[in-house]
Amino acid sequence: MNTTLRTSLAILALSTVIASTAGAAESAIGLPAGSALNLPAASAEAAPIHSSPQTQAMAIEVNGTLMPVTAYKGQANEAAMLPIRSVAEQLGYKVKWNQADRSARISTDDKAADVTTGEKQYSVNGVSESLDVAPELINGQLHVPASFVEKALQASVSIQADSISITTQVQQPEQQQTAQSTGVVTAIHQNDKYASVHIQGIGPDGLVLNVSEDTKYQTPDGEKLEWSDLQIGMTVQADHSLAMTLSLPPQTATNTITILDAEMSGELLGTAGTIEEIRMDEQDNIVGYLVKGQGLTDLSQDQIVLRLSADTAIVDKEGNPVEKSSLTQGTKVIGFYEPVMTRSLPAISKAVKIVVQADSPSQQ
Repeated sequence: MNTTLRTSLAILALSTVIASTAGAAESAIGLPAGSALNLPAASAEAAPIHSSPQTQAMAIEVNGTLMPVTAYKGQANEAAMLPIRSVAEQLGYKVKWNQADRSARISTDDKAADVTTGEKQYSVNGVSESLDVAPELINGQLHVPASFVEKALQASVSIQADSISITTQVQQPEQQQTAQSTGVVTAIHQNDKYASVHIQGIGPDGLVLNVSEDTKYQTPDGEKLEWSDLQIGMTVQADHSLAMTLSLPPQTATNTITILDAEMSGELLGTAGTIEEIRMDEQDNIVGYLVKGQGLTDLSQDQIVLRLSADTAIVDKEGNPVEKSSLTQGTKVIGFYEPVMTRSLPAISKAVKIVVQADSPSQQ
């Protein structure tokens, strides 16, 4: 056999081996035999591939129905994480995804829970709560710890070695019952996610009404109002959840806020403190009450002399009228007054409403 023939046979044998190897590779990754194997070249700028973590898959059963999705539990025995959309919709909730901040709202006619990817804090009807494990976005699905399903969606969750059983609670939870509270607004707070109204006091006193986009605002006649219509100094009546946080002041989710006052002209300022001095004129007529304490807004005074008029309302913390004679030296009050003031020190202004505060139990 000459050199040319031996070289040709060697090339033929090498081609056969390469073809055989390529066919095996195509078969291993699911391509049809004989198709071209076109693999992308490696690149340092290639986008990362997001996949589910190396975890233990767990079957999910909701009210006796085996779900087509699974939960997972981390290798370090972490919390069981469930795909919230599938579970919540099976429980009868609606789920709305917000791509901007990667959050989800899970709601029914009387409940709304908001949860955000990577944040342990969530809310139910505006009441803030927290989780031990932050929600995770895996393969385009938001997963929450099982405790969220128990606390926020009021379902019973039973976790076994490789499965999770979820059942709807038969009895109505206490927090779905409602109560009614009336009081004078002392503070209004709002940020990107949460809004609240403080009534019946300041600091640790009173009640904080947490509101959501489902909260309704109205007049006593049922005329629709807006969040922007609320002002400090107004007397309001709130329909809210019977369930409250154990914080001071307690917080509660609010369904409806009814503004009981007639429309006020312009926003008021407020000062909470003690009547330090009652000022009299030459005929011994009261001309003003010097209140020293704490301003309720940026423009409010820590000291203010309040002049009363025939239109000044004198009420208790729930908005009930009280006698003018209750305004004595040493009385704790919250005074609401017009922003037009004298340039004197302390400034003098017309009182629109004065709330006479009863001492809290800790102060009696």
